[in-house]
Amino acid sequence: MRMVSVVLVLVFLLAGAPVFAEGVADVDEVQEGPAPGVVPRDSPGELTKEEKAEADIGRSAAEELEKKFKLIEDSPALPRLAGIVRKLRPVTQRPQQGYELKVVDSKAINAFSLPGGFIYFTRGLLDAVESEDELAAVAGHEMAHVCLAHSRKLMSKDEKYQRVLGALLVVSILSNAEGVDPGAIATVAGLVAQDALNHYGREAEFEADHEAVLYLKESARYNPVAVLTVVEGLARLEGSQGNPELGVFLTHPYGKQRVEAVTEALEALGLPIERRRVTRSLVAEAAHVVTEGREMGELRLNGRVVFQPAAEVDGLSPMARAEGSAAVFNELLLENLRLLEIMQVAEGDSVLIGARGETLLRITPEDAAVHESEVAALAQQAMTAIRLGFSEEKVERAY
Repeated sequence: MRMVSVVLVLVFLLAGAPVFAEGVADVDEVQEGPAPGVVPRDSPGELTKEEKAEADIGRSAAEELEKKFKLIEDSPALPRLAGIVRKLRPVTQRPQQGYELKVVDSKAINAFSLPGGFIYFTRGLLDAVESEDELAAVAGHEMAHVCLAHSRKLMSKDEKYQRVLGALLVVSILSNAEGVDPGAIATVAGLVAQDALNHYGREAEFEADHEAVLYLKESARYNPVAVLTVVEGLARLEGSQGNPELGVFLTHPYGKQRVEAVTEALEALGLPIERRRVTRSLVAEAAHVVTEGREMGELRLNGRVVFQPAAEVDGLSPMARAEGSAAVFNELLLENLRLLEIMQVAEGDSVLIGARGETLLRITPEDAAVHESEVAALAQQAMTAIRLGFSEEKVERAY
């Protein structure tokens, strides 16, 4: 994200209308029966009255929302999203909950949901997330809204519902009482849809963030730090000008506080905050290049050329040297390598650039001869490229 890690404008909301089926496929298997975005209820048992009410309201609200937004019915992301939901569902408060997942054809970076199991992800969000972990963080947050019945709680205390329908009718609808006019349910659904395009309040958002951290941790499949990088992306957006592409997908006005709360949750669980494990904020890679007919390797940091090994050293080809450098670099980056730890040291006629006792790259006189340069000059160029990479990361991750 130049995610937003996101850059996420997450209107983390609630989701609706479950689909019922006998049993559930293994999380890693491709289901043949349900549609790609459907995660069937993991129980053939009866719904409670409250769950039935949520399903009815959510289904009606979904119909209203889908009149306004274009869906990508055949999005290739749907099986991926369903797989994530299946892996998180067993550790939620409602391990039997059914879900129906949708992709909205919008550049806005957002996700929202309705009571009962509908969860919507925008095309912009799917393009913005930098890892499966970040997508799981978004899904987990939305699942928390569903499992904690945030929409139901808002309906029971928000005055607009009582004002429009009356307190007794609201109670009847939420308890799935018999004889309730379908028109009243449609009215409630319209209000719920409006809430879904805004948010369910500060308390609900903080609670959903916290539960998402727990879901990812308990699943043992995803890194909970992704919840932090997601809300950091949201915080970065709050100071920016309004984007006409966002439309009704508004940001929450307390991103910094959410960042602080998620950080505290991670620390309380004793989890190391290693952002680079869930984002592509700083990544080294090796590439094969040919310059004037000569094959060389190339070490890059976020696409910027750091150094091109040009000669064989200790039996390693230029490409093998670049691959080795990238591997060591990435290993240290994942362990929160800092710029101030990277140093250059002379070793005979060569220069080593390294950190924490590991050699990141070696620049030899043979390399310099091919590049028609000096070892010191090539080392300086490499350090400049490395500094720029770390500086860009600092700006990108700032909030």
